[in-house]
Amino acid sequence: MKGTKNSIWKVFAINLGKSILGICILIAVGFGSYKISYHFLSKNATNVNTDKDSIKEIIKEAKTEDISKNLIYVCNEKDQITHMMVEICNTKTNNLDYVTIPTKNDYTIPTTMYRKLCTISENIPQIMRISKLKQYFADEQQAYGYGSLIVEKMIGTSLSYYTVLDEETYNNHYQEVKVKVSYKKTVDVEQTASPVASASPEPSGAKTKMKISCASDAYVQQLKDLNGDESKIADFIKSQYDRVTSNLTVTNKIGYIQSYEQMNVDYFHYWGCPGSYDGKVFVVDTKAAKKFFKGLINNEVPYTAAQDLTTTQKATTSPAASSNTTPKPKSGKKAVSSKGLKIILLNGSKIAGLAGKTQQKLQKKGYTVPQVGDYTKETLTQTKIIVKEDGQGEDLKKYFKNPQVTVGMVDQGYDIEIILGTADANQ
Repeated sequence: MKGTKNSIWKVFAINLGKSILGICILIAVGFGSYKISYHFLSKNATNVNTDKDSIKEIIKEAKTEDISKNLIYVCNEKDQITHMMVEICNTKTNNLDYVTIPTKNDYTIPTTMYRKLCTISENIPQIMRISKLKQYFADEQQAYGYGSLIVEKMIGTSLSYYTVLDEETYNNHYQEVKVKVSYKKTVDVEQTASPVASASPEPSGAKTKMKISCASDAYVQQLKDLNGDESKIADFIKSQYDRVTSNLTVTNKIGYIQSYEQMNVDYFHYWGCPGSYDGKVFVVDTKAAKKFFKGLINNEVPYTAAQDLTTTQKATTSPAASSNTTPKPKSGKKAVSSKGLKIILLNGSKIAGLAGKTQQKLQKKGYTVPQVGDYTKETLTQTKIIVKEDGQGEDLKKYFKNPQVTVGMVDQGYDIEIILGTADANQ
């Protein structure tokens, strides 16, 4: 009897142990599954937040650059983007370009970017109408910041900062002009009727009629009245900032003042973004736009003539840089002799003795060059001739290799400033 009881307890203990072991295994498997799931889900969640945060970081940054690209939005009371321009301010050449991008414009956001933007706003469609930009985001800062990223993709060009104008300010400063824009459209050979396939695209001409934004006569006169005066320009910028929204501070905007001082308002240039209309909807040609903006940004030749908007615009290469010579002024003023005018000569080539040698050469030709000095900024390749008035300096060009002649600010007490470049080392 005693042996039977021991056997029963033994069987009971074994079964109990098996049950406890089974429960432990189930708990371990469940806990392990939980940890694995938690690890992967939290990792994915972290990746989503990283995408979201990376976009946020991008829109917070406004960049001050030697060649700034300012995206200008114009917004009406109905929260519609009615006009859009990219203002390119080149502090190296003192050129100012405006490129109009029509806002009745449908753009398909690239898939990777679209997925990231969906973590910010669930309302944004992948095919987006630019004029309705503000309707897709929770607040204005998001709309303008993320809108800048979208426009960068659309035109294939990075932007420095954005500025928002209301319609009243736009109407006071700008007017629309209808022009013809001509550009080289990139066509894949596989899509043509040619039986021979090729990896390289073939260019084909394309023309589009569009309205572009230009400075109004009243605004041009307002800028001319500043007379290149530093304090007046600074006050003007501050007063304008009371009416605009921008992610660039007024202090940083005033940082461009030295370039603004030397800009000739009559030489501002206005362009239309490469693209075409499908009915009434504009579609940007991203490849052509990227090439066009690159040409404007890389243009090293200062504008020395007013733009003629009555002719077809060729949005293919940088204007005024397509030839090796500087365009002649169209102001109607005849070239005047530089003899009798006081000339200051600065060495921008960093080649010792070049300024003194050039001074002697010009003095032998009858020019007045009482002073030479060093140019303390970047090393120049082409020589620059800066004059106070149109027509001056033209007779000096023959002594240099493809010099750039531009109207601008000259050191006090002088009429002409020549900054020597390395191209004239052997002249």
